[in-house]
Amino acid sequence: MFGKLMKYELRDCLRIFLPLWGAILVIALINGLTEGIGLSVSGRLMEFILHILPALLLFGLSFGMFVIALIIIIRRFYSGLLGEGGYLAFSLPVNAAQHITAKFFTSLIMIAGCVLTGFFATVILMAARGYLGSAREFLEKTGKFLSLYPKTGILAAELVLILLLITSYTVLRLYSGIAVGHLFNSHRGLWSVIAVIGIGWILNTASIWISRLFRFFGNSPSIEINVNSFLDLLRYLNLLQGVFGIVIGFLIAGNVVLWLATWLILKKRLNIL
Repeated sequence: MFGKLMKYELRDCLRIFLPLWGAILVIALINGLTEGIGLSVSGRLMEFILHILPALLLFGLSFGMFVIALIIIIRRFYSGLLGEGGYLAFSLPVNAAQHITAKFFTSLIMIAGCVLTGFFATVILMAARGYLGSAREFLEKTGKFLSLYPKTGILAAELVLILLLITSYTVLRLYSGIAVGHLFNSHRGLWSVIAVIGIGWILNTASIWISRLFRFFGNSPSIEINVNSFLDLLRYLNLLQGVFGIVIGFLIAGNVVLWLATWLILKKRLNIL
């Protein structure tokens, strides 16, 4: 049943995003071609249509797709589980944890799709404008650097994981805030906003105090960078890898706390409409 729930969530969201992602890629191609071939036109109107308008559309749609994703994430959780759709959702043979997980994974897929669309739009622009040679040269230099300093590859993987955890933290923070706001009998939207802000403040304060405890009970390493040799570089790469590991640990703990808070509220204190 969980697979069918995921299929329904993805189909409903992709119905909106697939045309949007396709439009962004097409406009990126048009924008790249009009600039890449150096097409000259006479008249301000034609110049606006061929050169300025595609760039404005590309920027507006690229920014707008993330705004739309945020709106859909909030709306589908609020209305789909805690609003009118909650009656239908919780009548299905699916528990609260599966509902939260399905919407959570769908949200991450939407955001990942938006990021990949932005990446491929950039690649299309560079290819159409004839910058692939410079990009290839940059990738070759990056590959040589990674072969010389393989730890940088681990750092890059940790950075990607951190970005993914920050994304999931943001989504779960919205979910938990909406769930807390729904515990009130009136002005639930306002209380949800206050809860989202309050939860973020509480978790940020907790992370600051935990980091202070680490500094108090342990030796806080110096992070002043003064690379004079290969051994210095390796030492700082190891230090940065440890810092990234601590950040990953904090983010995982925060994600778990937010997911459990959302699940407990939906399971124990569900109050639809």
